[in-house]
Amino acid sequence: MTIYNQYTKRDRFRVGIKIKLRQARSIYELGICHFNNPKHILEIGPGDGYIAALTRDDGFSYTAVEGSDSVASRLRNEGFSVVQTYVPPLPPEIRGSQICFLLHVIEHLTSAAEASQLISQIRSALDEDGILVIACPDYVKWGHYFFDCDYTHAMPFTRRRLQQLLRDHQFEIVEETIYSGPLFGYRSLLLAWFAKLFYPQIVDDVVGRFIKRDALSRGLFTLLPNLLVVARKL
Repeated sequence: MTIYNQYTKRDRFRVGIKIKLRQARSIYELGICHFNNPKHILEIGPGDGYIAALTRDDGFSYTAVEGSDSVASRLRNEGFSVVQTYVPPLPPEIRGSQICFLLHVIEHLTSAAEASQLISQIRSALDEDGILVIACPDYVKWGHYFFDCDYTHAMPFTRRRLQQLLRDHQFEIVEETIYSGPLFGYRSLLLAWFAKLFYPQIVDDVVGRFIKRDALSRGLFTLLPNLLVVARKL
């Protein structure tokens, strides 16, 4: 399949990389602190490999599940274990993890049934008291940008919808917050508000198509609010 094979080839901006690194470290540390001495980390949809690199630095065993040929190949070349497949279903051999990171994946699923299936299978793959760390755009805050920023965005989530999904599958929510760009917590909403004020839709309509590499819109998307939930398997 060719879905998202362009991901590893698109231009990166230096400031964007710094923001993504800060996000990854904060999210990683939030997940790690909720499980005492984890042995194995599972990540579904590893993206640029920031979580993978952090697990290596800490000496944890790590497995990624990734469908994209280009993303999987790059991570394998860097020495990481990768099971190449699109989810759901989660491969049956994925078992025995204490923490699973599911970061900006669930919004790419095509239905609530698919999302339910994936969360159920993640629960089965986790050890007792295992931790799921999940992040996705907050559709209440993103609005039409949710679909505009990525043609593979299909399943919008809000705080309530995400809570309902996790609780239906016997996860206890132990922490939830929101983040925008490099800032975590509800103070970050102010940053998102300023970003929308600086680059409103009318400006994008007029000049957006002339901006090289779509830099302004990509900057705005980076600063829009995302949900972040840590949940424990019951």
